[in-house]
Amino acid sequence: MAIVACAMVMVSCDKIEEDNYLIFSGAAGQWFDGEGVADHSQRAIIEKYTGVRCINCPDADQIITAAVAQYNGSLIAVSIHDSSVFTRPYGSDADLRCADGDIWSHYFGVFDAGQYPSAIINRTKVGSNWDLFTPTSGVNERVDNIINGDADVAVAVAAELQNDAIDITVNLEMLQQVNDELTLTLLLMEDGIVTIQANHEGKDSNYVQNHVLRDVITDVWGADVDCNGAAGQKRVARFSYTTFREDWNLEKSHIVAVIGKKGTREILNVAECEID
Repeated sequence: MAIVACAMVMVSCDKIEEDNYLIFSGAAGQWFDGEGVADHSQRAIIEKYTGVRCINCPDADQIITAAVAQYNGSLIAVSIHDSSVFTRPYGSDADLRCADGDIWSHYFGVFDAGQYPSAIINRTKVGSNWDLFTPTSGVNERVDNIINGDADVAVAVAAELQNDAIDITVNLEMLQQVNDELTLTLLLMEDGIVTIQANHEGKDSNYVQNHVLRDVITDVWGADVDCNGAAGQKRVARFSYTTFREDWNLEKSHIVAVIGKKGTREILNVAECEID
């Protein structure tokens, strides 16, 4: 979990002007009445567990990259490099391993199964088991099952680099009654990282890694969303993220906002933005 700066602003009611929104720690914080979300789309997120020493992972990359392009904003991809034997960098190459993603890998059973690449879409289950699959097939079917439904929650995210901090604003709008406690998880991803990557022919010394999970800005399981779940409720919060590393390329990075159910980890909706 990243630790971020917190500045307290005293307010007398929940409805305040946008310029005075509280900037708070991602681990816990304060929400205010918002103006709503213009785009009510239901989106899906595919979390792919991968590694530079995984010879089958480039095949999965091609499938997922094509799917992201096909769905034109309705599918967001995240590549997670955990602490398995497949993720150790070659020589002085960039280290893509992420401790937060490693927690997820163990929780969802990827690490113990040793099945790479593995993926899960919106953290869904089949019966009592997580719907983990090898993402060289079955992507479209799973995505269609999600995005063809109506969204319970609409989400929008915006991010702007301000001096040494990334200012992130998240807006939510409840479209249906939701009786579960909700969480917001914020991710920092980076595209265009060139590394050595194993493949069926040996190694590719100029392989481009995209949507790489660099950090989970909130707690790894998300920050609590302050809402009562009533249809029509609109909430907003702002985060200030300061602990990104200097060697990360923010010009090629994205912020992803994930709304999920606290009790089941199921993801309800997701949104992505560039850093302005």
